[in-house]
Amino acid sequence: MISIHVQILLIILFWNSDCQIIPRIEECGLSCSQGIHCKSKPSSDIFNSFCHDAPASLSSMVLKSMKISTVMKCVQGSPCSLHLNIKGTLSLDENVRGLEICSLSLDTQQSQCTNVRFARKKSKMLNGKKVQVQFNCIEVNVAQHIYVTMKTVPNYCEVKLSQEYYVEAGKFDYNVDRARKIISVNVSNFLRDQDYYVRLCHKWFTCEDVGAFAVIKGKESLKSVSLKYSQLLPCLCIEGWLAIPDARRIQLCPFENDTKALWDNIVYNPATQTLAWEPACPVLVMVNLCRLTKSNDYCEDIQNSSKNSPEKVKYSRVDTHPRLCMK
Repeated sequence: MISIHVQILLIILFWNSDCQIIPRIEECGLSCSQGIHCKSKPSSDIFNSFCHDAPASLSSMVLKSMKISTVMKCVQGSPCSLHLNIKGTLSLDENVRGLEICSLSLDTQQSQCTNVRFARKKSKMLNGKKVQVQFNCIEVNVAQHIYVTMKTVPNYCEVKLSQEYYVEAGKFDYNVDRARKIISVNVSNFLRDQDYYVRLCHKWFTCEDVGAFAVIKGKESLKSVSLKYSQLLPCLCIEGWLAIPDARRIQLCPFENDTKALWDNIVYNPATQTLAWEPACPVLVMVNLCRLTKSNDYCEDIQNSSKNSPEKVKYSRVDTHPRLCMK
C-alpha cells in the first residue's frame, strides 16, 4: 500500500439560478406616482419608430431606472396568466407628451406597444418632477425571452431605455436526505395545467444526465418529487423545465462545498507505476508531487512535477515511497 497525503486546491465552478417568487394580481393596469393622471392605449404609431434630435433643454436622463419583473394574474375560475410588470422613472418635461412601452418576443418576433399619456395641465405644473410609471398588462409565456423598450413621445434620439428579460420558469425548494441519498424537490410558481420535468445532472459545458427525470403533473396538488443520487458533488445540479417545446431550463447547483468526493479518484497502478487523479467535476487544479518532511508539517515540492489540468492528472514511473505525497 502506498501512503499518499493529498492536498488539492480546487476552484469550483458554481452555477446559480435566477428564480424569484412571482407576485399575484387580480387585474392588470397602469399607475403613475406623484398624483399624475395618466392613461394608456395600444400603440400603432409607426412614426414614433423614427427618432429625431432632442431639444437642447431636454436632459438625456429624462428617462431612467427601468425595472422588469413578472406577475401572475389569477382570476377565480380562470387559468392564471403571466404578465410583465414594467416600471420606469420619467422627469416631466414640456417637450415630452408621454411614453411608449414596447415588448418584442425574441422567440417569435411578435411585438406589442402601449402609449402612456399624461394630463397636460398637471404635467406643466410639475415640470422637472419625477414620476414613476408602472404598467403590467403585457401578457407573456413561461420561459419567454423578451426585449423591452421605453421611449419618449415624441421619440427623441438617445433618450431610450431597453432591456432583455427572461420570464421565470419555476422556483425550487429542496431537502437532502444524506442517509438515504435522496433529494426531495418542491416546485412552485409555474402555471397550473402544465406538466413540469425535474432531473439531477452534472454541470459541465452542458448538464449531463445522472438518472431518469421525474414528472410533476400540473393538475396534481402535490408539486414535489424525490430523486436518488450516488454522490454529492460540486457540479451536481437540480434542473427543471416545463413540458412544452423549447422550454427554458432553470438550474440550481447547491452542493458547491461538497468537495470531499472529488479526492476519491486517486489511483496508483503498481504494474505500470503510474499515479493518476481524475476529477468527477470540472475543476481548475494545480498539482505537485512532494516529499513529506519528518515533522509532517511541510511537504517539499519535487522539482519539475507541477501540472495544470482541468481534466486527468497522471504521473509515470512513480516510486512507492511512504513519504511521497500529491499536493
